[in-house]
Amino acid sequence: MTGFSIRLRKMLLGVILAVSTSAQVFGASIHEGGDVASGEKLFKANCASCHKVTDEVLAAPGLKGIDQRWAGKDALIVKWIQNPQAAAATGDPYIKGLVAKYVGQFGWMAAQAVSEAEIKDILTYVKSGSGASAAPAAAGNACPTIMEEINAEYADSGSSENMIWFIIIGVILAIIGASAANISKSLKTAVNEREGLAPVEDKTYWEVVKSWMWKYRVWVGVSGFLIFVYFFVVGYEKLYRIGINQGYMPDQPIWFSHARHVCENEIDCQYCHSSAAKSKHAGIPSVNICMNCHKGIKKGPQSGEKEIAKIYAAIGFDPATGQYIENYEQQPIQWNKVHNLPDHVNFNHSLHVTGAKLDCKQCHGPVQTYTVGRLAPIEEINAQEDVEGLIKLTKPTLTMGWCIECHNKAEIDLKSSDYYVEMHKRFQTSDLGKKTFEEIMKDNAVTVKEMGGWECGKCHY
Repeated sequence: MTGFSIRLRKMLLGVILAVSTSAQVFGASIHEGGDVASGEKLFKANCASCHKVTDEVLAAPGLKGIDQRWAGKDALIVKWIQNPQAAAATGDPYIKGLVAKYVGQFGWMAAQAVSEAEIKDILTYVKSGSGASAAPAAAGNACPTIMEEINAEYADSGSSENMIWFIIIGVILAIIGASAANISKSLKTAVNEREGLAPVEDKTYWEVVKSWMWKYRVWVGVSGFLIFVYFFVVGYEKLYRIGINQGYMPDQPIWFSHARHVCENEIDCQYCHSSAAKSKHAGIPSVNICMNCHKGIKKGPQSGEKEIAKIYAAIGFDPATGQYIENYEQQPIQWNKVHNLPDHVNFNHSLHVTGAKLDCKQCHGPVQTYTVGRLAPIEEINAQEDVEGLIKLTKPTLTMGWCIECHNKAEIDLKSSDYYVEMHKRFQTSDLGKKTFEEIMKDNAVTVKEMGGWECGKCHY
């Protein structure tokens, strides 16, 4: 090969290198030119569990400004996404910083099975900022607004306030009446003195009242009887409803919306109350459960950062760095219990959730419309149309009559559990058992009551 040919080849290689470099600089960057819609789908499927499109830290740095941080390193960012440890082995200073800051806390990023073209789509989507301010989609008319929830919570608070005002007005009228009586007496005395008559007899208030009541004794008697009947009925109603707490909704240390979590975000009840299916108690979710989502969701649509900050304060989490605070003394959240049963009552969630396969809303009502926990009135429970196999009851929620009525109406499948299979077998072991079973099956249904659900020992220790 001649010297001229060698120089020509070098020139051609130089031109190709310059063209490829200039193409990268003038618009062929991997951070743009991809499909935004495709990038959004890929981002949500592969990246959203650790990264946010903003600059907030989730389990890895926020991706806002990633095109500046990785400028001129297109091949390296592709390698980093497809094989993080191989990319780190190159010794790149920026990657070294990422490893030092995040790997110790969250571990290595998993190698992503995405092609270079798909990475281009993802990074184009990130650069477009399309997901930076995206709000959660509403789940239709079934999800009430927060204002509707608050209005529902406080709709019945006016009655007690009205009663207070009636008492205040009554006291004021009584004071005005007493003052008017004194003024009238003084005026009559002054008139008698001017006309030379004897002064008005000085009587106590009680004597004046007795005189007035005797004068109008018929009306006083009728009014007194009506007042007695009213207070007797009201008092009897109040005494009869001792222990009935329908609508009870105590304040909680952290404002919380079931509607936001259950209805809009479609979180299953047992994700937070995980022991309901396997234990007597449904359980209160630990702060760690909250952090599964709120490590990344740091601001609420209604309360902003205020309420979520209480979760961070309880567990010791710094939202600015996205890391837990070392040697932090955690503070358990003191939730207030809503559904209270007497100590002598034995209730097992797992028998009802796993055994009877009841929907949580059969007992807890339309939770998807509540904010904090609430003892659902029976009318709200019965009005639900989205609960399959809803058993409509008449007794107040969480009373003995409510439980007994449910056991009397709830039908069971004798093949649904080993317990009922065994009960069925025992019915067939004697003539009396067979006769009893025939009696039970007259209506072609077996209720919980007929399988011993009314035995005292089932619910009481």
